[in-house]
Amino acid sequence: MESKHGERIEALRSLIAAERVHGYWIPTGDEHLGEFIPPWAERRRWVSGFTGSSGDLVVGAADAWLFTDGRYRLQAAREAAPAGIQVHCAGRDPSLTQVVTDLARHRRGFRLGFDPYTVPAATAEAVSEELRQAGGALVAVETNLVDTLWGDRPSAPEELLRTVPVAVAGRSCADKVDRLRAELDHLGAEAWVTVKLDEIAWLTNLRAWGDVPFSTVFVSFLCVGPNEVHLFPAGGPGRVPGDALPDDFHIREYHDFRRLLGGLRGMRVALDPARVSAGVLDRLRHAGARLVLTESPVERTKAAKNSAEREAMRQANLRASAAITATLLWLREQAAAGAPLTEAAIAARVDRHLAAQPKFRGLSFATIAAAGVHSALPHYGTVDDTPLERDALFLLDTGAHIGGGTTDATRTVCGGEATERAREIYTRVLQAHLRLARQRFPAGTPGTALDAVARSVLWREGLDYEHGTGHGVGAGTVVHEGPFALAEEARKPSAIYPLREGMVTSVEPGYYEEGWGGVRLENLYIVANEEREGWLRLECLTWIPFAPDLIDRALLTSDEASWLNAYQQQCLERLEPLLDAAQNAALRNWIGEG
Repeated sequence: MESKHGERIEALRSLIAAERVHGYWIPTGDEHLGEFIPPWAERRRWVSGFTGSSGDLVVGAADAWLFTDGRYRLQAAREAAPAGIQVHCAGRDPSLTQVVTDLARHRRGFRLGFDPYTVPAATAEAVSEELRQAGGALVAVETNLVDTLWGDRPSAPEELLRTVPVAVAGRSCADKVDRLRAELDHLGAEAWVTVKLDEIAWLTNLRAWGDVPFSTVFVSFLCVGPNEVHLFPAGGPGRVPGDALPDDFHIREYHDFRRLLGGLRGMRVALDPARVSAGVLDRLRHAGARLVLTESPVERTKAAKNSAEREAMRQANLRASAAITATLLWLREQAAAGAPLTEAAIAARVDRHLAAQPKFRGLSFATIAAAGVHSALPHYGTVDDTPLERDALFLLDTGAHIGGGTTDATRTVCGGEATERAREIYTRVLQAHLRLARQRFPAGTPGTALDAVARSVLWREGLDYEHGTGHGVGAGTVVHEGPFALAEEARKPSAIYPLREGMVTSVEPGYYEEGWGGVRLENLYIVANEEREGWLRLECLTWIPFAPDLIDRALLTSDEASWLNAYQQQCLERLEPLLDAAQNAALRNWIGEG
């Protein structure tokens, strides 16, 4: 067992025993249930050593389990297994619920402890019910046990928050709050509570550049009442500029949030059980609040970008496309000259190109630069000095917050002469992308239907991939945004959520094979109105050429070839003002190879 994380697990077991529970559940999420969390809330990572963005840790008296998904199957085995942790991958191994209910069946009175403020209410209720039926119980432990052990835990930020101008946000904070109150009235509610940072940032038009990695949100809680709005920023009220918010806002200390919840007795409070923690829901119930459980009205509204947000997304993605294309051109030049190239060097290069863009606010996730066999890891997270070998595939996935927009794009290229198999796989993935990019569909179509449109191209060839085809993207806030997803898991609400005009989605089919490599091709698109009333199409935001030397044109239909030719030409025209003369010449030559 690896000493540091093994020792932490053993120390945690002592606290578990003292709490009279038989296991302890440590989710990835924090009190705000976000994908990226502040350094002081990286509890699962601190205990286990696993650095992936998705996964739950359960520590028992003698065993420990990490539950993650297919993106991190190999990474989790490498990082967590040395600490004696059993890695379970979704769809391949028993789930968290299956493992803990099995423990409950074999041990009478089994009790699984957890911090209720770090788990979504809906998730906690589902696990609790499964445990109850198996003879066990899910037990709230008020003090987070990991925090008790974590002596050098980082502190909260104190930097002043920044205001997003209405010209960029599209609507003022006062207007957004007024519309939210109108929706609450329609729901029969007097107040609304949220812990979700992207909702709070969007509603207040406030941003931070350092609270949470890879996002511009700020750590806080929010309660909107009929006459007052209470905001609880981490770091204290002094972080909020004096004239940034309407007069009905009250700025309070972060730790006062739970006290406010306890004072909402008798009030009709709306909240989304999928986007609020079990601790918040339980405290409101114990306070005697009358709960109105509903889909978050803010999540639903902000998903459909207004005209100002759409334009910000267009400009941000064009700038990012130029930065990534410049990197790919440099990579080709270096490879042709026989210069040594490493994952770290290429990642640093694209990060510099992105950072040089006007109004760059930061990366939207850690750049994935995966050479050779590493490209078989969909979310490869350990960029190092691995060299890009000649004729090997190279996958580059990167994104940024630029101005009021957010970007996410992936390209796969080859370090030299591509093999026939690489060309065939790349072309099939490209066809899957094109199939969906060209698709028209009725308004209200669920994401799972569009996932199948892209995936069917690969299924026909006996190929598949272990991640969704697309996800929502925020406008200058977070790179993964709900409430919808283009995914095949039809049981998930996000996969069956109806698509509407104004939503921004990624389209990113791929194929990965351990020991060989992988291909992913990702653009962002705005869901736009079609000429036919009631129909939608996808408007492209990303303008990075597809690699001509990896495309087997003989496999393309005439319609696919026409779309591809038009897209490549659009890339030339749109990027020309943003690239220098040498880069434009190199780009024309590259595209001309196809």
